[in-house]
Amino acid sequence: MINILSVDRLSISLTGIEIIELKVDDIFFVRSSRFGISDPSTDPHKPKPKCSTSREFIFRSFSHVRMSSVCALLVSCALFSVAHGSLQERRLYEDLMRNYNNLERPVANHSEPVTVHLKVALQQIIDVDEKNQVVYVNAWLDYTWKDYNLVWDQAEYGNITDVRFPAGKIWKPDVLLYNSVDTNFDSTYQTNMIVYSSGLVHWVPPGIFKISCKIDIQWFPFDEQKCFFKFGSWTYDGYKLDLQPATGGFDISEYLPNGEWALPLTTVERNEKFYDCCPEPYPDVHFYLHMRRRTLYYGFNLIMPCILTTLMTLLGFTLPPDAGEKITLQITVLLSICFFLSIVSEMSPPTSEAVPLLGIFFTCCMIVVTASTVFTVYVLNLHYRTPETHDMGPWTRNLLLYWIPWILRMKRPGHNLTYASLPSLFASKPNRHSESLIRNIKDNEHSLSRANSFDADCRLNQYIMTQSVSNGLTSMGSIPSTMISSTNGALTDVSQQATLLILHRIYHELKIVTKRMIEGDKEEQASNNWKFAAMAIRLANGSVFFLVFFLLKGGTR
Repeated sequence: MINILSVDRLSISLTGIEIIELKVDDIFFVRSSRFGISDPSTDPHKPKPKCSTSREFIFRSFSHVRMSSVCALLVSCALFSVAHGSLQERRLYEDLMRNYNNLERPVANHSEPVTVHLKVALQQIIDVDEKNQVVYVNAWLDYTWKDYNLVWDQAEYGNITDVRFPAGKIWKPDVLLYNSVDTNFDSTYQTNMIVYSSGLVHWVPPGIFKISCKIDIQWFPFDEQKCFFKFGSWTYDGYKLDLQPATGGFDISEYLPNGEWALPLTTVERNEKFYDCCPEPYPDVHFYLHMRRRTLYYGFNLIMPCILTTLMTLLGFTLPPDAGEKITLQITVLLSICFFLSIVSEMSPPTSEAVPLLGIFFTCCMIVVTASTVFTVYVLNLHYRTPETHDMGPWTRNLLLYWIPWILRMKRPGHNLTYASLPSLFASKPNRHSESLIRNIKDNEHSLSRANSFDADCRLNQYIMTQSVSNGLTSMGSIPSTMISSTNGALTDVSQQATLLILHRIYHELKIVTKRMIEGDKEEQASNNWKFAAMAIRLANGSVFFLVFFLLKGGTR
C-alpha cells in the first residue's frame, strides 16, 4: 500500500509516462506520447509549467478527491511501463558490451588468425570508361566472421536470436579495395552489423565502387575485358587475419544486365603475396568480371555508315571524267571517313600499346579512298592528254591498249582483242593500215612506182620552165637547149598547157589537204587511245578497290 498523504510534492519518472509534478489540492501534469488529450480549461492568465513536449494530460484535483484514486493511477502506470519496455534486450546489450574492446581481435588465442569470409553481390555495371580505364560498379560486400566475445544463451535473454551494432562499435576487419580510384578510397556505406547468438557476425556494406582496369582495345568493338576487385587487409598479415572467399564467391542473382556489356563469366581467386619488407604472407581475394561488349550499337552507328560511305567511292570510278565532279566526290568521302576515325579515337584511351580493330578498318578505308583519289587524278591526266603534249611509247601502248583491256575483258569497237593478237610488251608492232578513204588514197599513192612518179614530176617541171622562158622570166642561158626544143615540140596546145597548170595547182592543194586530214586522223586516234587507256586504268582501279574492300570487310569479321 502506497501512502502519499504526507507527500507535499512528488516527481516520478517511468518508461513511457512521466509525472512531472504532483501536489495536493493543485494541478499535476502527466506527459506521455501515448495521450493526445489536452487540458480544455487552461487558464491563459496563469503561467504554465515548463514541459519538453506539446502533449500534456492535465488533471485538476480538489480537496474532495480520494487519494485512493491517485494510487490506482500510479499502479496502473507502473504496470504499463514494465509491459512496454525491452529489459531483456537492454540487459543483453549491457552484458555483451561489458568489458568489450573493439580493438581486440576476436580470437581466444592471439596466435590464431581471425577467419573472415567475403562475398561480393554484384548489382550493376554502371559504366566502363575506356578513356580513363575506370569501371563503375554497384555491389554489396558480404563479410562474415565469428566473435567469441559476442556469444549468449538465447534462453537467458528471452529467446533473442540476433542483435545489431553500428559499424565501429565492435571489431571489424580493415579490408579495403586495393584497386579503388575513388576520392574517398573506401566508398562503402557503414551499415549496422548483425550479431547472432552463436557469435557469428554478418556485415553487408553496399557501395558504388570505382576500380581501375586495364582496357585492351585491340579488338574494339569486338573486345572482351577482364576486370577484377582486389580485396585485402590493410594492416593485418595472413597470420592475424585469414581472408577467404565465401561460398558462392560472386553472387549475380540480383544483377541488372548492362546494355553495352554482357557478363558471361565471373570467377574468384585467392592469392598470397610476400613483400620484401616482411616475411609474413598477405592474402588477397580477386573477384573477376569477364565482360563482353555488345556490338549492335557500334554496328549501326559506326561500322555500317563507314561501309556505305566507303562504297560511295565506287561512284568515282563509274563517273565519267568529263563530268568534272570526280575529285569532289572522292574528297567528300575521305573527309567522312576521317570524321568516323576521330570518333573512334575519342572513345579509345590514349595508349600506344594497341590500335583498335575498328580504327585499323577506318584507316585502311581512308588509305583506299586516298589511293583512289590519286588514281582518279592520274586517270584525268590520261584522259585529257593530246598528241601535241604527250607521245605514247610502245611499252605504254601495248600495256594500256592491249594487255590490261584483255585481262579485264574490255571490248573496243574495231578491235578484236585475243591472246594470239596481243603484242609483246617490249616490242612494237606498228599498224599502218588506213581507216578512212583519204588514208587509202594516200596508201595507193605511195604504192605507185617511184619511176612513174619521178617521170611525171620531171615533165611538169619542164613545162613550167618552158613557160617561164617564153614569158621572159628566166634567162635562156640557164636552161639547156635540148629541154627547150623538146618541150616546144611536145606541148603546142595552149589549152592543154592551162589545164596542166590548173591540175598542178589542184594537185598541190589536194596534197596539203590530204596531209592535214591524215594528221587530224592521227591526232584523233592518239587522243582516243589516251582516253581508252584512262578508261582501262579506271576499271583496273575499281577492280583493285573491290578486292581490297572485301578483304577488309572479311578481316573485320
